[in-house]
Amino acid sequence: MSWEVSSMPSKRSFFNRTLFRKNLSRSWPLWVLLSIAGAMVPLYILLELIQAPRGSLNPLPSDFAAGLYQAVTIFAPGFTAAYAILCAMLVWGYLYNPRSVSLFHSLPVDRTCLFVTNALSGLTMIAIPYAVTGLLLCLLAACWGFFHLAAAVNTILAVILLAVTFFGLATLCAMLTGNIFALPAFYLLVNFLSPILESLIFNMAQQFLVGVGSAANRFNALSPIVQIYTSFSAYFERYTSDGDQTAALRGLWVVALYALAGVAMLALAWFLYQRRHSERAGDVVAFRWLRPVFRYGVALLSGLTVGRLLYYLLWESLFQKGSYADVLPLFVCVALGGLLGFYAASMLLEKTRRVFRGSLLGAGIVCAGAAVLCLLVSVDVFGVERRVPDMDEIKSVRLEDRGIVSGPFDPEEDPEQVEAIRVFHQALVKDRNYIRSYHPDWDHEEGKAFSHYIWLTYELTDGTTLSRQYDLWITEDRVETAGTYDNLLSAFYQDPKVRRCDVTIPENTDINSIEVFSDYMEDGVYSINTSERNSQDAKTLYAALQQDADEGNIPAKDVLLNYSRQASTLWFNIEYRVPLSPWDGSWTYRYKDVYIHPQMKNTVEALIELGYLTEENAERWTEDFAEGRGPRLHIETESVSW
Repeated sequence: MSWEVSSMPSKRSFFNRTLFRKNLSRSWPLWVLLSIAGAMVPLYILLELIQAPRGSLNPLPSDFAAGLYQAVTIFAPGFTAAYAILCAMLVWGYLYNPRSVSLFHSLPVDRTCLFVTNALSGLTMIAIPYAVTGLLLCLLAACWGFFHLAAAVNTILAVILLAVTFFGLATLCAMLTGNIFALPAFYLLVNFLSPILESLIFNMAQQFLVGVGSAANRFNALSPIVQIYTSFSAYFERYTSDGDQTAALRGLWVVALYALAGVAMLALAWFLYQRRHSERAGDVVAFRWLRPVFRYGVALLSGLTVGRLLYYLLWESLFQKGSYADVLPLFVCVALGGLLGFYAASMLLEKTRRVFRGSLLGAGIVCAGAAVLCLLVSVDVFGVERRVPDMDEIKSVRLEDRGIVSGPFDPEEDPEQVEAIRVFHQALVKDRNYIRSYHPDWDHEEGKAFSHYIWLTYELTDGTTLSRQYDLWITEDRVETAGTYDNLLSAFYQDPKVRRCDVTIPENTDINSIEVFSDYMEDGVYSINTSERNSQDAKTLYAALQQDADEGNIPAKDVLLNYSRQASTLWFNIEYRVPLSPWDGSWTYRYKDVYIHPQMKNTVEALIELGYLTEENAERWTEDFAEGRGPRLHIETESVSW
């Protein structure tokens, strides 16, 4: 390697061309192979265009834009994140070998020049495969007449921003460690630390707190790859006149903000590089002030993972009674897991297994931290378990019970239903100690006790969502006791608006088909699709269901019976379309089971008039239902003559 040294008065240089060329030449197998792989995409499109019959394949500029935007939002973030760490390992690899780092730092080039040159080398390695693929795609599009300039510019900008974001993060991680194997581990951990830590803490909270469900993902902004995939997407606006569509990017500003953070991380990495000691090559952590953070951070993660596993194996599966954790055994297991992580981290830092002497203080801090963590979570010091939103905080609320949804209810249009759910929620909070101590009676007699899984979802006026999940057992004596959650849930299901939810699909959705099932019908099942000749039949049946709801003919659910037992032997499966996005016109299918009862006269009459059910079979079905071969209902079944 030759270095240019001038006898003239030296000027400070921030870039060394020789080192830059050397970095690219050493790494050419990586970026050349990726460039060849990327070139396969335009080559495949070219072959498709050549082989297609004339006029059968005529892509439009909007199609080119859509393809670019889908690639840059779906493929580019993950690929760039993985490729950036490889490039960082290549350009900063000399920092992890004592001989290499001594050689580089003895050259007539200062550290600022080394940093800038290596950083530009890494960014160039990332850019080359994208440049080759993008140039060939644009050339192909220009030759075939479907090039879209704005889409190309936006895609180039997005790729540059992604490269700066992830290479900046990888470079910062490279400065914090002196071990080549620790670098990808640090990088991976930083990218996913926020959701992992939040999920682990929520998992511990679930062991003590009633109703607390999965993590709310409120700190995803600290995880670049997760937040980018959440916020950065392509959308399409369709026009029915000619079938064309325009494509656009949503969330490019989010990527731009992360790129600014990437620039800040590069600046911080440069600052750390100026103060990094060459002797730290080979160390897991390159700075002494970072060693306690690493040691206790590993202890925390180990306590939440290994400790939780120990509790499950040694206590929960053998001695725990009920669904909620015992504080003292969990503390012991978390402390043991934390100590295991603490000493493992100490061995990595000291490069020896002799780390126990003089470690009593650190071990005590780990045990005290485990005790504080278990105590804070178990006593609900932040009031998570006890929180019930006020009426003026609620935008809408829904209650889901074993997959059957009631709501959403709006405080302005449905104040009574919203207040009923709030009162029910307050009763759950009041009875939380009873819920914790209740032991499931799996040999229960149906009609005396039954299990419910309740999911409450509040959409709040501040734009956030509050979700609570409760695994409950409803008993007959508590249903008859005023003020208990059993009694309030039973009363809630008597409400006509709540009963209407059982037979109503959400607003702004379209029925796609209705399947009718019954052993009392000649064929047993009929599929009524809105796109076929009998499309009007589906609308007629749904209108009959709504008429029954208006007349109060929908029976209330019995909280002491399995819904399948309440279902009778005649039911509908309604398939309806739900819009996924107002921007691209996409939709998905969802399903709703509706159980038919004899008092739903309009629906049964519609089935008879449309020829799906005969009058004789309807009478036989009604008689069987009344004789006990149907479910017990809150609304008495009448003898009906069809």
